[in-house]
Amino acid sequence: MKINHHNLPEHALGGQRRLTSFHFGQPGMGKKIYLQASLHADELPGMLVLHYLKRLLCQAERRGEIHSEIILVPVANPLGLAQVLLNGGVGRFDLVSGGNFNRDFPDLAQLVRDSLQVCTFHDASDYRQQVRSAMTAALSMMPSRSEVAALRQQLLLLACDADLVLDLHCDDRAILHMYADPAYCQQAEVLARFMDIGAVLLSQDSGGGSFDEACGLPWHRLAASHSDWSQFEPGCMAVTLELRGQQDVSHALASNDAERLYHYLQYYGALAGDPPAVPERETLMLPFAAGEILRASASGVLLLLRQPGDWVEANEIVAEVIDPLTDTVTAVCAQAGGLIYACRSAPFVTLGAEIAKIAGKTPFEGGGGLAA
Repeated sequence: MKINHHNLPEHALGGQRRLTSFHFGQPGMGKKIYLQASLHADELPGMLVLHYLKRLLCQAERRGEIHSEIILVPVANPLGLAQVLLNGGVGRFDLVSGGNFNRDFPDLAQLVRDSLQVCTFHDASDYRQQVRSAMTAALSMMPSRSEVAALRQQLLLLACDADLVLDLHCDDRAILHMYADPAYCQQAEVLARFMDIGAVLLSQDSGGGSFDEACGLPWHRLAASHSDWSQFEPGCMAVTLELRGQQDVSHALASNDAERLYHYLQYYGALAGDPPAVPERETLMLPFAAGEILRASASGVLLLLRQPGDWVEANEIVAEVIDPLTDTVTAVCAQAGGLIYACRSAPFVTLGAEIAKIAGKTPFEGGGGLAA
């Protein structure tokens, strides 16, 4: 294992921070795989999962069983991790700019499109290699205008030329779920089965410039911009794995998730051993455009009547908000219905606060609202 430290520019005097990456295998050996955790720094389950996966990969390395280049970044956001307010972590938004740490990543297609116009590609492999080289070169030349921008730049430098990108997150309270590109629907279902995930939300461009889409979406945008390039398959399967809720941090859960990832990497061909059989389980592939976010239409005490993992019908009451001053009870209803895959844990809401996320089967107008 090789450990690299990537220094970030100082936001203020005497306060330089760094990003740390752990490297297994050799560049150019097999497919490149990149895993990171806690880009939203208050989402900690993924950190512990990669801690356990690193142990497993170190053991595999000693046995000479690494067949691909694998990069782990267990702490993808040291900036957000240092943001502590009144003894609580505030790791989702940058306290300097107010921006979401998992939004506004650079558009790599826009950065490399012009330089690729003059290139001739011999085949799909040559196309992938030249696009990846162009992405790396463009990112390397970008100025670091802020500490957060430099963090985004460095994360993409580590991941932009990968065949497989797994971004580990979690929600407030949630079941295991995953966001994936419909172009990789079949492959995403295999990963979901290995991870025991029952629901995959499919979207190619949900908007906002999230990290996973910053890695995968440029390939689609490049193909759409040039007729000759449309013949080539996209070069990166990038997904977001949501590892339950923020409080789901335990040795048992993390070690089990790490073992599941390890078995998937064996199946993927990155590790030695007989490829394990794909687990048999039902996995729902749901369009992101069929999802809805329930929000509070009043302030008060929140009572959830249905929980993550439950299916609800259209117009079914999912929660109640009680105002103890007026004794008003406000019902919160599902618009289209579907699977509740995440919800709020705090039992008090203000007007407009997010209460629950529902994934349905049929897209509808206004569906798929992007969460903050």
